[in-house]
Amino acid sequence: MPVRSGLPLNLGRPKGALLVLAFGVAVFALATLSIELPRRPGHSSPVWMPNALIATALLRTSRDQWPMLLATAGVACWGAAVALGAAMGLALGLTAANLIECLLCAVVLLKLVGPDLSVGRPRHLAFVVAASLGATVVSGGLAALVFWVLRGGDHLGLRAVSWIAGNALGLLTLVPCLLALSRARELLKERPVTRGGWLALAALTITSIAVFAQSRYPLLFVIPPALALLALELEVLGAALGVIIVGAVAVCFTGAGSGPITLVQGDLTERALFLQLFLGVSILSSLPLASSSAQRRRLQAKAEEAAHVKADFLANMSHELRTPLTAVLGFAQLVERQPELSPETRAYVQRVTSAGKALRATINDILDFSKLEAGQADIKPQPMSVAELTREAVEMFAAQAREKGVVLRLADLSKLPPLIEADPDRLRQVLLNLIGNAVKFTEIGEIAVQADVDPRAGHIVFEVSDTGPGMSADQSKRLFQRFSQVDAGAARKHGGTGLGLAICKGLVEAMGGTIGVDSRPGEGSRFWFTIPAIPAEPASEPATPTEVISLPEDCRVLVVDDNTANRQLVRAILTPFGAVLTEAADGDEAIEAAEAKPFDIILMDLRMPRMDGRTATARIRAGPGVNRRKPILAFSADASAPIADPLFSGHVNKPMTASGLVQAMSQAIANGRAA
Repeated sequence: MPVRSGLPLNLGRPKGALLVLAFGVAVFALATLSIELPRRPGHSSPVWMPNALIATALLRTSRDQWPMLLATAGVACWGAAVALGAAMGLALGLTAANLIECLLCAVVLLKLVGPDLSVGRPRHLAFVVAASLGATVVSGGLAALVFWVLRGGDHLGLRAVSWIAGNALGLLTLVPCLLALSRARELLKERPVTRGGWLALAALTITSIAVFAQSRYPLLFVIPPALALLALELEVLGAALGVIIVGAVAVCFTGAGSGPITLVQGDLTERALFLQLFLGVSILSSLPLASSSAQRRRLQAKAEEAAHVKADFLANMSHELRTPLTAVLGFAQLVERQPELSPETRAYVQRVTSAGKALRATINDILDFSKLEAGQADIKPQPMSVAELTREAVEMFAAQAREKGVVLRLADLSKLPPLIEADPDRLRQVLLNLIGNAVKFTEIGEIAVQADVDPRAGHIVFEVSDTGPGMSADQSKRLFQRFSQVDAGAARKHGGTGLGLAICKGLVEAMGGTIGVDSRPGEGSRFWFTIPAIPAEPASEPATPTEVISLPEDCRVLVVDDNTANRQLVRAILTPFGAVLTEAADGDEAIEAAEAKPFDIILMDLRMPRMDGRTATARIRAGPGVNRRKPILAFSADASAPIADPLFSGHVNKPMTASGLVQAMSQAIANGRAA
């Protein structure tokens, strides 16, 4: 809760003059109450409250307004003392000591913390305590000097100690509360009062009344939990309001001769001192709790904001990287299919395609990891065969292992259940990563892949063992951390982002399993992971004839993309199918083209200048044109783009393949508008 100095008090206007007058009246009332409370001649007040109001006013206003505030407060304090029988000279000297105390407290706090004083921060609260104690020690010495000059040297030490205790209690108890209340509007805007806050407020009020309405039992210990609950619900403002409520209830009932304070042995002064100590401890204990709650909320808000910024950044980077990659892979694949290429040229093109796919894999790794960090892992369980998936994963690396002279062995899978409920895509991703790493780092020997059921734990355990170089215990600990590669030389030799195993860990945990590694240098490694073995029944699928991928004759296609190369790629893919293409470079051109003539399907890029694809699609759907019910495919390199959007009939990710694009278009046209 920042407390910024500089609150304007324009004394030339009625409102400013009324505020200063109200300030003077409040100081006079607090001074009168503080002086009247003990009514013991020759003794200081057990708690001096006006200084807290004066110090808070100084902290909340600009320094050019301090002289007027100090003069008003001085007149109010001196007038209260004289009105209650104090000698004019003594009242003037003690008033000066009080004003110096307030001024010193405000100057020190602004010097130490600056205008951004926040009593909700433990460090700033410690500065308030230190400044309050230091200022009261100085004013206590000045007060003792005044008494020595005007009354003689009797009991100067006792007078100084009493002064310091009373003034310090007033500052420590009231200054944090007043600073919080002075920013009530901003605090409520930052943290509005919820139903829980109202209930906590009511609970504290009822508890305080119940405690102070009786004098039989010392039930003060019941109040701190209720105060803590209010501090957690309403944070700093709740702590301040709670102490004020408890103080008001306590003063009313104690003044009427009721409550646990009356059980204190002693006169009214000692009881008032005990009450003030209780309130001081309450505010100094509840404010740090309120601060922790507010800080946790702010950190959570910052983390969510950072996650949004990160997601936006990754979405933009994904779009910027995937857009040119779409053209690279797409045109390379088209060139590779040309029959007249020489073997050497075809090899060059294949290298371009391989490099593009490697770059795509790196981009996908980064995006997958960012989704896992944000808790957005998309796990889609369905009936699947673990044995079949494991065999397919091993077969994908069989040729690569043979080229290296490494034996790739698959253990018996007959004990596995026929079907389990799991996400085959995510499970395949983990297996491919572990088997791929084993093949990559094993130069000689064998790699063994096995999967078995652990009936006691109800899990399926996967193991990938190799005879590679192995790792030390320290290297194994760092293995599943992001961007971690245990050997820099191996990283230079084999490449990689260092995210693969971190992604595997996130995916396995998202599926409800665990992952680990057992390894020793020179003895190879054994990677293992588990997933729940949830039995599944085969999904019933209606028998359908084999689908033939094709497009209608003279299919009219509107391609909307701000990237010229991508539009040319789509034209190159669709022209052999007899499609008739119309191009648009942004959303405005897309709307204009859609209103001009009918199309069988529209490919709409999502991220474009001037008008984005979703807005353009919404305009087309809402307009009276002939294409408002025609299928529109979201066509984007944005990895954060929604797959299921009611405006679109489907989604085509970039980089896309020719078959994938034609299949998506064929399905969308056959189904009509899906939205």
